[in-house]
Order: sequence, then C-alpha cells, then structure tokens
Amino acid sequence: MSKAWKLIKVMVKMQLSMAGKSTSEKVGYFFLALVLIPFGLMILYSLNGLIGALYEPLASTGNENVILGLFFVFMVFIFLFVSIGSVLSSFYFAEDVESFIALPFQPYQIVIGKSAVPFLSLYGINTLILLPTLVFYGIHSSAGILYYLFAGLLWLLTPIIPFVLVSIFIMFLMRFANLSKNKDRTKILVGLLGFGFAIGINVLVRLDSGDANANLTQLLTEQNGLLELATKFFPTAYFSSIALTQPGTVTGVLYLLLMIALSVVSIIVFLTSGQKIYFKGVLGLTGGKRSTFKEEQVMKNTKQRSVLYSLWMKEMRIIFRTPTFFTQIVVQSLFFPVFLIIIILLDTNGSVSSFGGMMDQFEGKTLILAMFGFTVLALGINPASISSISRDGKSWFNHLYLPVSAKTVLLSKLLAAYALNLLSLILIGAAALWIIQVPIQLCIIWLFLSLVTSWVTSIIGLLIDLYQPKLNWTDEREVFKGRFIGLLAIAIEAVVFGSAILALWNMGLNGLWTISSILLALLILITIACHLILNRLIAHKYFTIS
Repeated sequence: MSKAWKLIKVMVKMQLSMAGKSTSEKVGYFFLALVLIPFGLMILYSLNGLIGALYEPLASTGNENVILGLFFVFMVFIFLFVSIGSVLSSFYFAEDVESFIALPFQPYQIVIGKSAVPFLSLYGINTLILLPTLVFYGIHSSAGILYYLFAGLLWLLTPIIPFVLVSIFIMFLMRFANLSKNKDRTKILVGLLGFGFAIGINVLVRLDSGDANANLTQLLTEQNGLLELATKFFPTAYFSSIALTQPGTVTGVLYLLLMIALSVVSIIVFLTSGQKIYFKGVLGLTGGKRSTFKEEQVMKNTKQRSVLYSLWMKEMRIIFRTPTFFTQIVVQSLFFPVFLIIIILLDTNGSVSSFGGMMDQFEGKTLILAMFGFTVLALGINPASISSISRDGKSWFNHLYLPVSAKTVLLSKLLAAYALNLLSLILIGAAALWIIQVPIQLCIIWLFLSLVTSWVTSIIGLLIDLYQPKLNWTDEREVFKGRFIGLLAIAIEAVVFGSAILALWNMGLNGLWTISSILLALLILITIACHLILNRLIAHKYFTIS
C-alpha cells in the first residue's frame, strides 16, 4: 500500500497544487473564497429552515426519518452523476494514463491513485451538503452523542458505494468498448452516460410517483412507510436513515454495521476489478483506427472553401470529437432544454403543459420580460464561448503563423458558440410552441429576441476568455476546472440583462410590441458595444496571448 499512497500524493499534487499558478489565478481563488462565504451561509440557513419546517409535521406521524432518507438519496444521486465524468476523465482520458503503465505499479495501485482526486471532490460535496444536514437534523431531533458518532461514520461511508458502482461499470464498459477501433465514437457515447443517467433517474422517479400519491394516506400510517417509498431505488439510503434514527437500538447498530460491511466489500470488489480489467481498457487507448485511402474523400476534404467556414468546421469537430469538450460544452448546453422537455412530457397533472392556455391572464409586457429572463438564465453560461481561446491550448500560436486575420479566427469561434446555443433555443422553442402551446406570435417575438441575446452572451464569453485564457493545460478538464470564468460571465450578464429587465418592468409603458421593440433596441446597442470592445481587445491582446 506504500506505493499506492505515493501515487495518491503525486496525483493530488499534480491536480491540486498551487505551484505554477499565475497570480491572477491565485487572486481569483481568494475572491471566490470570499464570495462563497455568504453563499455558504445562505445554504446553511436554508437547510436549517427546511429541516426545521419538515421535522415537526413529519414527527407527529412518526415519519421524520424520511428527511434523512431524502437527503441520502439526493447525495447518492449527486455522487453517481459526478462520478461518471470524473472517473472517465481520471481513469482513461487524462494524458498521464499511458505513462503509468510502464511504471512498476500494480493495476489496483494505479486505480487507487487515480481515485484520489475524484474522491476528494465527492467528499467536498459531502461536506457542503450532507454534513450540515446531519448536524441540523440532530439539533432538531435533540439527538445524543451516539447519533453524531453514527452520523460521522455514515458521512465517511456515503460516497464509497456510488463511486465504486460507477467505477466498476465504466471499467467493465471500457474493457469491451474496443477503443482502438472506435476510439472517438466510444468516447462520445460514454460521455453521454451522465446525461442519460440524470434523465433516466428523473423518469424513473416520476413514473413511480403515480401509485405513491394514491397510497400516501396508507404510507403515513405505516412505520417507515414514507422512508421506504423515498428510498425505494436506493437501499443504502434506507439503511443509513434507520441507523441514524435508531442509534441506541440493536436495529440501528445492525444497519450501521451493514453499511460498513457493504462499503468494505465494495472496496474489495473495486480493487479486484481494477486489478483484473483496468489495464485491458487502458491498453485499448493506445491503438488507432486504420483508415483506408479513398480518393473521393480526399478530393472532398481538399476542395477549396471559404476560410471562415473551414475554421468554423474545425472548431465544431474539435468540440464534438474531444470527449471532455463534448461533455462540458454540448451535453451541458443541451441538458437544461432536454431536461425541461422531459419534465413537461412527464407532467401527469398537466399543470406545466397547460400553462400556455393561462397566458391570456397575463399582460404582454409581463410575458415577454419573463420569457426573456428565462432565456438569459438558460443561455447564461455558454461553455463554448468561455473556452473559445483556451480550447486551443499550446497550439494557439499556430494562428499567428497562418495568413488569416484575427477577426476571422475569432468570428469562427464566435459562430461555433452561437451554433451550439442555437440547438438549445430550437429545443426550448419547440417545447414552448408544441407542448406548452405558447401563442405563436409571442413565440416568434421571443425567438427573435433570443437569437440576439444568444449572440451577446457568446461575445461576452469570448471577451472574457480572450482577456484571460488558459493555454497551459495538460488535460482538457483544466480548461473548465478551477476557473471562475463561467461565474464571471453569468455575473456580467446578470448585471446587464437584469438592469434592462428591471428598467423595463418599472417603466410606465405596456404592451407586447412596445416592450419588445425597446428590448430589441437595447439588445442591438449592447451588441454594438460588445463588438467595439471586442475590436479593441483584439488589437491589444490577440498577438500577445500567453
């Protein structure tokens, strides 16, 4: 285990060390910590209020343990979702993966080392959400010292099983994915796992809730009835909740021991799986698909096209063919609209889908400003725009040797970001028009305003990344991880668009066309201002980016 421990220390230092970070990055971390303090206090206050509000009415029916059950289910869901991306990136798609094969380490030791940083991120989330939840529950239930002892142990155990399940599944999948022949395709398909997982869990829970509503009265009268319902698909959440609500009984101790035993067994299975199949999956990365020479394809690829189109195609191919970029940019951009459509389609009560019929009750001004605000929220962080320059990494300097103007290069990146936002707009617009049945006139106006808004958000993201790009990365994840560029973009957009919405809301003017015209004029002015800033930044920054 000493070798595994050395690997853990090396990999943690490689990922989390502040050595080599620029001064601006260190200052950024400092200000982020300052910003997170009030944000964290707000979360703690909300958690305490939520648990306090739920505890008394549920305790009167003997179902207060459902609070713990729901939070444990939530944490398992988060751990499963987060682990998919982090395990894939750390185990298979990091640039240092193949270099460890030649070193004198057993596969299970490398797996342990590779798990260190993903595990730390899970415990960070666990500390932010589950730990205060357990403490607040203990305060409201006037729990004794035994409860807090059990809570500490369960806090430690909760991330293990979800992480192990995801890791084993991915190692098994990568073992038989035959990466050498279908490398790019496999990476993209595996990158969609998290997306499909989140949608699948939502569908499963919603489909199952139909029977539960009918038997709610019966469940309230049964001991642990609500808890069994809430943790139906997550048995570890049930075991943890019973252990915490009955810590002084034999049942509580047995459930705690069961959780410990399950965690130990899962770790043993994880290490055994890593020893048996991890290298077989990694070795598949070293191959490559042998392409056959086709004259027609070569002629097609070498056909003269416009420079802007060729650069745009290059950007789109990089985004779609690089697993990390595909997951962080395409999947994240489409997640919100697809998730929204799934929720609407599964809305068995029809309260959301019938919203379009109730729109006549609202003024045109209210509707268009609300839809505009929703658009800003949906398109606020454009991952393609905020990584426009950074995606090129150390190869950025190739642009400086090519006979292509700086404006053309940046316009191609801007168009790539805009095209990806366009996919989200089409999905949201289709849901609004055909499912919610928003009036077509309102839908057309909203779409027109959204197209301009999307252009503005794309420019804002490009401006920020152009001003402070991150080119010295060794893993594509570093383009997004540990940077505050997304938060900065959403903060700027909140100020700009929030001010516009607030001003129009308080103006004495009314009417759909009047407000829409003023909003469009404001957006055009903002667009012009953004282009002027972009031109100045290109002149001062483009050739000195480092």
